[in-house]
Amino acid sequence: MDVHKSATDAGYIAVGLGVMGFQQAQVRRRQVQAQIRSAGDCVAGRAQQVQDRVTSKGRDLDSRAREATSKARGATNRARGRAEETVTQTVSRVQDLATEVTTRVEPVVVQVSSTVAELPERVAQAIEPMAALVRERFTRAA
Repeated sequence: MDVHKSATDAGYIAVGLGVMGFQQAQVRRRQVQAQIRSAGDCVAGRAQQVQDRVTSKGRDLDSRAREATSKARGATNRARGRAEETVTQTVSRVQDLATEVTTRVEPVVVQVSSTVAELPERVAQAIEPMAALVRERFTRAA
């Protein structure tokens, strides 16, 4: 009976760690996206400030300002491209991590399900809502 309990406990621990890992990956992805949005807002704000200064300086500075604005836009576009690439890579990594977590956790879920089937009916009824929640989360993650 201790072997069943140990195996069941190990299964729950593995499932819990998998869920926590997946949640951590999602939190990190959101942080990166927030940083990228913040950087874009900062760059856009700075570009607007430069444009306002150019307008107040007059025609002589206008041609210099246009050149600087053009350079700033080029830099902004390059920065945006790098930021989008970083987001794409991060999303890809998160998806890969989700796939890996699913691949590792799915056999444990199957094992836990088979163990649940062997437990007395009352215990199985107590565990089933949690097992359904785990299956639902990993089905959505995949």
